[in-house]
Amino acid sequence: MPEIPNIAWAVYRHSLHQADAAAIVFNGHPTCYGELARDAAGVAQGLRASAAWPRASARAPRVGILGSRSQQALLGMLGACWAGASYVPLGVKLPEDRMLAILGLCDLDALIVTSDADKLLTPRLLAACPPVLMHLGPPTAHQLGTPTPHWVQPQAPPMGEVPAPLAMAAQDPAYIIFTSGTTGTPKGVMISVASARHYAASIASTLELRASDRALETCELSFDFSVHNMFATWESGAALYVLPAAQVMNAVKFAHANDLTVWNSVPSLAGMLAQLKTLAPGSLPALRLTVFGGEQLPASTVHTWRQAAPHSAIVNLYGPTEATVFCMIQREPFDVTEGRGVVAIGQALAGCTAAVVDPQGQALPDGQAGELAIGGVQLALGYLDAPALTQERFPVRQGTRWYLTGDLALRDLEGVFHCLGRMDNQVKIMGYRVELEEIEAHLRSATGMDLVAAVAWPLDGGIAKGSVGFVATDGTQALDPHAVITRMKQQLPAYMVPNRLVALTDMPLNASGKVDRRALLARLAAGAP
Repeated sequence: MPEIPNIAWAVYRHSLHQADAAAIVFNGHPTCYGELARDAAGVAQGLRASAAWPRASARAPRVGILGSRSQQALLGMLGACWAGASYVPLGVKLPEDRMLAILGLCDLDALIVTSDADKLLTPRLLAACPPVLMHLGPPTAHQLGTPTPHWVQPQAPPMGEVPAPLAMAAQDPAYIIFTSGTTGTPKGVMISVASARHYAASIASTLELRASDRALETCELSFDFSVHNMFATWESGAALYVLPAAQVMNAVKFAHANDLTVWNSVPSLAGMLAQLKTLAPGSLPALRLTVFGGEQLPASTVHTWRQAAPHSAIVNLYGPTEATVFCMIQREPFDVTEGRGVVAIGQALAGCTAAVVDPQGQALPDGQAGELAIGGVQLALGYLDAPALTQERFPVRQGTRWYLTGDLALRDLEGVFHCLGRMDNQVKIMGYRVELEEIEAHLRSATGMDLVAAVAWPLDGGIAKGSVGFVATDGTQALDPHAVITRMKQQLPAYMVPNRLVALTDMPLNASGKVDRRALLARLAAGAP
């Protein structure tokens, strides 16, 4: 199988021609392209020097990255890529059980741990870790208490001799990101090197990013929006300013203080900043480009943003993880979806195709709603070790491979696509994709009750801020919401844990005998107890 440069290549390329230009700025400290390339090559050499590193394998090595967004986390990710490996981000807010489930699914060859994540290495996690461990930072108690062969250190290359990132097969996974699954088990989406490289080059060109740009990073590595933020920025030779998780509420101040020119975030962050009254008119004068994506963009958010960033163009990007971050774009002047108050998702990016189809996969005429299907070079390889699910969601029809998004959509008479919400029980909560069935599976386990339901609530401008769980009882069964939520927090990331629980003696059912989520939403909207 032919090999191509992997997604770290842009960093290496810029290290040769603009070595002193900033690639990452974190906590006020810039890391230039030359330094970043050298350090990433050192991480790669440290991994590859281990006796336990796979020398010959039917698949690319897999390296987990355990850490919050930081210079260390980005270095670890790039080092994995430099070593010719697929990177697998592990969020620091994942509960232990969730992390153990992912470790069991992805069969890692190595795990890179950043300083801020060291405390997460419980005995259970250490026992489940791969044969190669690397800690970025000073030695820790975990390293000192573990047999030496288990831990490896970066090995800096000789001065002036930074090796290029190892080439990979075009269809090797560049990364594997885990999303919510309907059965209660997370599912790993595999994005190929070819797809990731196409996206980075295509979107950097489409958005006309510049080497002089200073771009905002607001996402964890486990959120695929981060792929856009990192690799589109580095593709253009620009600087990525990483906003620490603890400073999110100060994002406007951070952007203003650093004269950022490119803003990347989910719309709900803008809504939150407006609520906090930090998004004042003219507060972001240096911005020239704003990229919103990950969830629907309310027209009201656009109005507020235009006042705060009067010199910024705004683009709305749409795309599921399975289509390599974003695959559709809507530019100004925006089309607003009738009756919904949200910005349209526009048209397909270069190399991607979109269609609205009926249940048989036939294209529907303009103006008629159906399922949005995506095709083109950015489609994922599929789901990790889930061939049946991959075949179901990535059907080949008339010689073309599609991904069925599960989004209800229509294309208007001008050829603009509009997203009308989900066809199934999948929702976006604060930009993260969540299967309501997975919340329900854990709700059953935590309560011991069979009839449960979860709905996205509250909604603000069409964006879900959280969820509410419902549990059917006969009136005599006691429900301790605090204890249930505490148990769920041990198994699920915070954004998947219901904000509150409601016990019902009259769980509404529809004509098919299934829980009527519309009735539950109506009950919440009416303020019913």
